[in-house]
Amino acid sequence: MAIERKSVAFRVDASYAIGTGHVTRCLALAEELKNSGTEAVFVCRPHEGHLSALIEERGFTVLGLPPPSEHWASTEQEPAHAAWLGADWQTDADETLRVLDTVRPDWLIVDHYAIDARWEGRLRPAVDSIVVIDDLADRAHACDTLMDQSLVTRAHERYVDRVPESATILLGPAYALLQAQYRRHRAHATTRSGKVSRVLVSFGGVDRHGLTRATVDALLAIRDKDFKADIVLAAGSADYTLVQRAIAGRSNFRLHDRVTSLAPMMLAADLMVGAGGTTSWERLCLGLPAIIVTVASNQRPVAEELSRRGLVRWLGDADPTTASRLRSALTDIFATGLDPDWSERCFEVVDGRGTTRVCAVLSAHRDMPLFVRTAEPRDEGLLLEWSNDAETRRNAFNPKPISPAEHHAWFNKRLGRQDDCALYVVQSESGVPVGQVRFEKQEDRWEISYAVAPDFRGFGLGRPLLARAIEHLRIGRPDITLFGQVKPQNAASQKIFKALEFAQRKAEPDRFIFERSFKE
Repeated sequence: MAIERKSVAFRVDASYAIGTGHVTRCLALAEELKNSGTEAVFVCRPHEGHLSALIEERGFTVLGLPPPSEHWASTEQEPAHAAWLGADWQTDADETLRVLDTVRPDWLIVDHYAIDARWEGRLRPAVDSIVVIDDLADRAHACDTLMDQSLVTRAHERYVDRVPESATILLGPAYALLQAQYRRHRAHATTRSGKVSRVLVSFGGVDRHGLTRATVDALLAIRDKDFKADIVLAAGSADYTLVQRAIAGRSNFRLHDRVTSLAPMMLAADLMVGAGGTTSWERLCLGLPAIIVTVASNQRPVAEELSRRGLVRWLGDADPTTASRLRSALTDIFATGLDPDWSERCFEVVDGRGTTRVCAVLSAHRDMPLFVRTAEPRDEGLLLEWSNDAETRRNAFNPKPISPAEHHAWFNKRLGRQDDCALYVVQSESGVPVGQVRFEKQEDRWEISYAVAPDFRGFGLGRPLLARAIEHLRIGRPDITLFGQVKPQNAASQKIFKALEFAQRKAEPDRFIFERSFKE
């Protein structure tokens, strides 16, 4: 399906201070958009350690901003990372406007800790829609869509009063922006268990905390020498030569300079040792257990939640005691082996389709193609999440949240009732679920219950979603009568039923009943 809007610009930077993760995830999204027919350009400032050459190698145009001024120093108190912009926000916004004047994109996607609502507000008149990629939740945004792939507690609360009420908010690892090769490699990834035969060590290209060297020292001290280790460290790092000397003569250790992707090494590894940054989602996608050390304050909330769920072994923040903790953790895991449940838990969190989901939301419109399929056991968790959405509960006749146990019993009972219950998932052309429709037989009529997925609200999909489901139901049951019950305050559903030629049969104090017969 061709995406309705045809061009997008990314405002993103990389540097030795910023790291490479922002550009990496933007490239993943840009490639997915490109495959769907959307042209993408990048707007970048050439900081020391920038990745403009890599972006161009991937086939995208870079619209360069002037280099950071040698005499500029941030005086801003907020955002906390204002210095990473390399200019004051007004200058950066004006320079971005000038370069965008040549391309006039429909979307502007911003992935930058130094940019907030002020900058976004100045760019708004130049584009149709502003999309923000964030994981700090430490500043206000003037955006239409916000994505945060973090796995943290109370995720929805983090952006209260920080984004417009009308904004679409995409939260959680389901929206992790990974390169397409992670999805491909996932099909070949296996559950890690037992003996550790291969270790991957990567703390980022430069590793200013010396954690790569500390990990190598810990691995060299392991008594069992029957394993291999891949070590990724930029040749420009202060520790590169020291690591090179330390592993000299050890054929089972291999040192790699910057690599285009960690995916092949992750696929081959049984265990990874690294930082708590964006590689977390790549590891989880491939079911790879990991020992992590946090090297920045923004990594801590995610590390805490990953640790709480048994997805990583978190050793805390980098400090002078980290080396001994690394040695202890590695010695323990090599001695006991890997519990297969650890790897299985990782597989469950990230499926590698985050870019597909984001593209589906960004391209959503009332005329988008929709496809209906019967619900499957794998849909149970998703339907429970939709059912407990705040707006869905407000429109339900029983507003109380549904427990997982209650939903499990309800869901499985309906999957087994083919003759008098049809439970459908409606999805986009790319296979992303956009809503659910349920038809249950009540004597000689079928009752309708439906919901548009929270991320797809506001695009006018309620009517086409329900229409497609009714068409699907009538394939084997052409002469049926349908009815739906709607709360009086739910004007949107009333409008949808009327548009689909349902007649209002009753108006009770707590509900309106709409009905349509398809009998000849």
